[in-house]
Amino acid sequence: MGHDDPVPRSSLLLSAAVLLLVAGCVPSAARDLDPAPQPAGNALSPQCPTVSERPVVSADLVNQVVARADLPGWQAADIGASARLADGRLVWVFGDTVRSAGTEPRIVANSMLLSAGTCITQLVTPDGGPVVPDVTEGEVRWPMSVVVLPPRPELARAGVRDVVVVLCGRTDRGDGGPFDFEFRGTSAAVFVVGDNGVPQLREIVEVTPDSGDLTQVNWGAAATVQDDWFYVYGTRLTGRPGEFGRQLFVARVPVGTPSDRSTWRFWDGRTWQPDQARATPVLGAVGGVSQTLSVDQVDGEWVAVSKRDGDISDFVYTWTAPAPTGPWTPRRALESPAGFDTGELTYAPLAHPEVALTSGRLLVSVSRNTTDLGRLLADPEVGRPLFAEIDRP
Repeated sequence: MGHDDPVPRSSLLLSAAVLLLVAGCVPSAARDLDPAPQPAGNALSPQCPTVSERPVVSADLVNQVVARADLPGWQAADIGASARLADGRLVWVFGDTVRSAGTEPRIVANSMLLSAGTCITQLVTPDGGPVVPDVTEGEVRWPMSVVVLPPRPELARAGVRDVVVVLCGRTDRGDGGPFDFEFRGTSAAVFVVGDNGVPQLREIVEVTPDSGDLTQVNWGAAATVQDDWFYVYGTRLTGRPGEFGRQLFVARVPVGTPSDRSTWRFWDGRTWQPDQARATPVLGAVGGVSQTLSVDQVDGEWVAVSKRDGDISDFVYTWTAPAPTGPWTPRRALESPAGFDTGELTYAPLAHPEVALTSGRLLVSVSRNTTDLGRLLADPEVGRPLFAEIDRP
């Protein structure tokens, strides 16, 4: 269930999707997504009423809402990356998800919730499985980050309001225990949201080829959209003794042309250039980040949120920078407080700047878990993220 170390098939899609980061990965005959809407398959349950009053928004309120959540398809899950849709709702994507007793399968590799005010609704697939299908029985797709992009004009004319891109780590679960898993590569799952407000999976693109290299860049560990640019961050373990943090890399592409490989640019320490092999870390492994993190522009500054030196650390840090490439200045933001610590696992802190807190502070979540599967199934609350407020950097 952890994500510090840890998902088919096709060509490019519309202007939203495509994280084709590795030379030679782009098909020779790329095609765009057919703008004609497909028959609805997914559904939302339950339906949320129209929000009439705005509550006082705080981390305490978010924790209360999460604690009250009793959805058959969502009892506990980790990660919980978020983004805002055009209609104001929030979309949340989660990793391994525990479901109610009697719901089969009891655990799926990923799930999606949508929230409006204090109402939470779950995305339900026709087959009752994960919202992003597994690769094989043993290889799953664990979400790392999510962005919402506007549709191309032809898709908008066909009734598409939003394009939701979920960046997933293809992960081999292994069979040797809760930490026996292996990151194999990155996938992009693309959902479209039409007039009925229900995300429908339209395409999965394999961003990077399958690889067992433990030191490969995990592209999609964070992603954000700012102005006309779609930024994609990657993290990398160096494999050097004593280095538990990860290096951080960044690429960007114009929002309007992500399906055009010639427009992708990677930061090489001095400039944006087209060769991924020349990408240079914008943050080093010593004092570096976890496998999954968040990077956003907040109040004019670029803000990364992660545990420092990987998820073995007890402290959540923020890094601030004047640009998406750095230079990054770290600051301790949160020590795992009472209530966050299950006595076992706390990891993958993420910022949620799209949630405006009444206090003016920044909302962050921390994933929790236990290595005792029986305990998790009996008491899923121990595996629910908890939220806190930190000062805006």
